[in-house]
Amino acid sequence: MNIRTNFTPTVHHQLPLRGTGALSTVKSGGMVLLPTANLWQMVVDAKRPSAVNQLLQICPANRRNQPEMIFADRETLVSWFPHIHPKLDTLFVYHGRALTVRLRASAQVPISLIDKNDEVNVRLAMDSFCYRLCEDLEGPVVASFAMGVGQQNLPTRFGQINSDVLRRADFTVMRRQKETLASRPAVRVRMDGDELQFL
Repeated sequence: MNIRTNFTPTVHHQLPLRGTGALSTVKSGGMVLLPTANLWQMVVDAKRPSAVNQLLQICPANRRNQPEMIFADRETLVSWFPHIHPKLDTLFVYHGRALTVRLRASAQVPISLIDKNDEVNVRLAMDSFCYRLCEDLEGPVVASFAMGVGQQNLPTRFGQINSDVLRRADFTVMRRQKETLASRPAVRVRMDGDELQFL
């Protein structure tokens, strides 16, 4: 089992019984609706391009909703992106909040996630359930905010998710549904030459 470099004691545990269907759903190419560190998101297996394309149809990318790849740990992330700038690598190790980093896309990245700058959004899982799902999947998931076409409000509560998005989920994780998650997306950063650029 890979151990996270930025380990926090609350992360390591087995998938709760109410969430065990999430792994089999993702492995079979389905979509899972779950709470992450800051917002409700729909996730799919990053190694299944058809599932990624379906996800982007249901929860389309826009200025507020930018799909990202979530990894269980730094080691797995580096296996997909071996040439991470040292400044970004340091952020991954020490940053305490949800952090999305824009990296140069590698050959393994689904083409539908790559932007006009040949970059893709990535981050490490900070929510314990999401971490465990990625670890048991032995690879990243692709995540998009649980926002349907035209929706503007960020899904910080389960009750804010539109019915059209709820119906399209193949499995919904039954946890944290009465909580209000963080009120904003992750901090976003990329490299501009040799300087960090916060987006």
